[in-house]
Parts: sequence; C-alpha cells; structure tokens
Amino acid sequence: MLLLTILILLLNISDLIQSTEAAVHTTYGRKGGNKHTGHNGHGKGDDDDKHKGHGKGDDDDKKKGGHGKGDDDDKRKHGKGDDADKKKHHGDDDDKGHGDDQPNPCSYSDCDDYDPCTDDSCDPYSGNCLNSQIDCDDYNSCTDDRCDSSSGLCQHEVRPCDDYNACTEDWCSEYSGDCKHDQIDCDDYNDCTDDSCDASTGCVNSQRDCKDQNPCTQDWCDSLTGQCKHTDKNCDDYDACTDDNCDTQSGDCNYVRRDCDDYDPCTDDSCNSDTGDCENVDNGFCNPNY
Repeated sequence: MLLLTILILLLNISDLIQSTEAAVHTTYGRKGGNKHTGHNGHGKGDDDDKHKGHGKGDDDDKKKGGHGKGDDDDKRKHGKGDDADKKKHHGDDDDKGHGDDQPNPCSYSDCDDYDPCTDDSCDPYSGNCLNSQIDCDDYNSCTDDRCDSSSGLCQHEVRPCDDYNACTEDWCSEYSGDCKHDQIDCDDYNDCTDDSCDASTGCVNSQRDCKDQNPCTQDWCDSLTGQCKHTDKNCDDYDACTDDNCDTQSGDCNYVRRDCDDYDPCTDDSCNSDTGDCENVDNGFCNPNY
C-alpha cells in the first residue's frame, strides 16, 4: 500500500514537471514568433509540442532571440565598441601626454646657462629653456639686494644714509626705504655754556664769555641764572700797614708800605701791622742832658 502511494506521488510530480516545461517552451515560442495554443494531454500532442517547443523552433529562437548567433553578434558589437572606446580613451591619454612613442622634448636639452644666479629648467611641453633669476629679496627696504655672480649667494648691503654731517643722526626708514637725517641735540643743560654744532666735529659746548676786559676783576657765570658776574680782584695781604691795589694795566696786585716817617731824628718810626697806625717812639738821641 505504501509503495503504491509513493508511485502515485512520483507520477504526479512527473506530470507537474512536464507541464512546467511545456509552459516555459510555450513562452519562448511566443517570443521567437511561434504560436502555441497550449497542451491538451500527455500523449503525442505533448511530444509534438515538445518537438515544436524544443526543436527547430528552439533553435530558431536561439538564433533569433539572442541566445545564439545574435548574442554572439551583439557581443562582438559590444566588444568592438568597447575596444574602440578603449582606443579612444588611449587616444585621449596620448593627446594628454606625449605618448609612449613620442620623445620628451627636454631629453636632449641642456638648459644650463652657467650663471649661478639663475634657476635653470626645461618646459616639458614646449622644450624651451627657462632661466629664472634667483630671488634675493629679503623684504627689507633698507638693504640693496643682489646675487653674487661668482658664488651664486645673495648679498644684502645696508643702504648708505651717511650725509657726512657730524650734526645729524642718519638712519633708514624700514617702511619707505628713505634715508632720514635728524639734527642732533647739543644742549648740555648748562646755562653758562653756549651750545652749537660743528658739521665736522659735532657738538661744541663753549663756556660763556663773561670777560669785561678789566684785569682787576674776576669774571664768571652764575650757573643758576646764566648771568655774567664781575668781582673785584682780591689783593688784600692782610697787613694793615700796606695799601693794597690792583694794577689796571697788568692786573697785578700792588702792596705799598705805609709811610710813618715823621722826619724827626729823635724818633723811631714804625707801623703797627695790626692796627695800621704809625708809631713814632723817642729814641733818646736827642736828650738835652747829653
């Protein structure tokens, strides 16, 4: 009983498979141009359908439907197109560069100009030599920048601003690069000096001339006021018995001894140096008793 049941199931499965195949062939037949009306049984008609569906019609479908030669032709078309496209792309690459077969225009170019102050190179597109001057700019407006043609080293010389005037301070403005010459300050903050500047030597601070052309005066300057002062020359010898004075011609001090002579032979005449008084003392030579 179990075997019979299994056998029936196998037959049903076989019929189901055949029906599915027939439906598939019918669909392919329609796409290929063959018209099928269906399947009416499992006998000869099924076999005919099978032959119609899988025979020449299938072969024709393969040829017409793209699974046969048509597909191969399409593949060839697509392949050829792809190859052509690839060639076009390679063509673009060749146009973009020089190509594998074209020589580099710089291969045989010697662009060295034997100038150490230039950067030498070759343009890979034109083959022209490029000899660019070395940039020695140090971005300082107060230097003159240049390249030493012997060593190829940059030189930065400070711009000379000296005006050869000792009375000016000379400098260069980094903003404009212009030379500046500022007058120096010679003031020594001494009111008794006359301050000036000599272009050759610089500041001159001369003592103010307070001379009154009198040799018997001492001339000087008051540093507090800057005014000249004139004081009589001191000829005092601290001797009361001398008359002290200054010679206006020479400026020398004169000390004249006071004359205490009373012209009396009977007295000794002298001067008291403390008081300056003359003293006339009887000398005894004139005593009438002698």
